[in-house]
Amino acid sequence: MKKRLSATLFSLVTLVGAQQAFAVQTCAQKEAALNEQINQAQQHNNSYQVAGLKKALAEVKDHCTASSVRRDAEQDIQKLQHKLKEKQQDLQESQHDLQQATAKNNAEKIAKYKEKIADKQSDIEKITTELQKKQQGLRQLN
Repeated sequence: MKKRLSATLFSLVTLVGAQQAFAVQTCAQKEAALNEQINQAQQHNNSYQVAGLKKALAEVKDHCTASSVRRDAEQDIQKLQHKLKEKQQDLQESQHDLQQATAKNNAEKIAKYKEKIADKQSDIEKITTELQKKQQGLRQLN
């Protein structure tokens, strides 16, 4: 039972973290999110998670500043821009491979490259969305 609750709580914390990963969080928002997670962990008597979250909260209180949030957001944006550029290059390569497979009339490779292209386009959409949210969050900080 305790393992099930821990797994459920971990899933919830992961979901909340994933939703917040797209946006830029201020120090106050980070503290509020950690306090909420601490409350949830306490309700489920998960002392190890409470200890870890309290340590994380202390780190945020000690080291989080407006300039560090801005710097982290700028670094995240640069990483996402680099990742987007790589994915776009991968997409171009797959499109080229598809053209070659089409020219050779290789049905197996055509299907393979079409699937790769669809996956890469999906990845590009996700990265673009995340990048736009990070950029918007950074603008709101300024």
